[in-house]
Amino acid sequence: MAQGNEYSSVNFSAGMSGMVYLGDLTPSVYGDLNTANIGLQLASRIPVTDKLAFRLNYHTGALNGDDARHDGWRSKRSFSFTSTVHEVSAMLQWEFAGNNWEYAEDDRYTRTYKVKKYKRFSPYFFAGIGYLQNNVKRDMSGIDSVFFVGDIAWENYYKEANTVYKTGMLVAPVGIGTHITLGNQARLYLEYCYHAIFNDHLDGFGVAVFSNKPDAYHRLTIGFDFRFYKYNTRDKKEICNLNLQ
Repeated sequence: MAQGNEYSSVNFSAGMSGMVYLGDLTPSVYGDLNTANIGLQLASRIPVTDKLAFRLNYHTGALNGDDARHDGWRSKRSFSFTSTVHEVSAMLQWEFAGNNWEYAEDDRYTRTYKVKKYKRFSPYFFAGIGYLQNNVKRDMSGIDSVFFVGDIAWENYYKEANTVYKTGMLVAPVGIGTHITLGNQARLYLEYCYHAIFNDHLDGFGVAVFSNKPDAYHRLTIGFDFRFYKYNTRDKKEICNLNLQ
């Protein structure tokens, strides 16, 4: 009981991400993986049950797409964009193995105490809803107007150029990951997250491009989880003395 209660139940994490845009300006369903951008993730988790936790998450980073990186008609259209996104979300996280901060006991005894080992790996699933602030800059100047005569890209060129999209949008992050226990106060984590967006404006294009699906982005994040002692050094000594009496 004393061992389990000496740490704060809330833990914090920080990590670096590789972010990849998914949308009209890339032909691959996986995006341009070789042009991933760096992102930053900060989060805190509050346990609800032994397996379920409430998670507050902040993520920021850059996204980009460029037709010129691809062959064929895309290189002639030559639309491109760069964006900085800021995302705040609330999630529920399910820990399949339960509370992975706790020890896992084995059956061996060494002298007078039972040997305890950490659960090294603890996989989890998470999903939630949030708000994304999208600061996008787009470039349409490279289009080959002769090649695109009669195409939507040229017919709606000026309409697109004069359309201003809302910078705020709803986002639904969903993903999987695993914790790797390093000690009783630190864990390494690795997670994949898909950020579903409910419009086609993440890249700043929606009129002069043809699309039958919303934009999105995904990321792979690696970082560290931390938890802290509830008490300072003096408090811990007093608690230990009381437990010995």
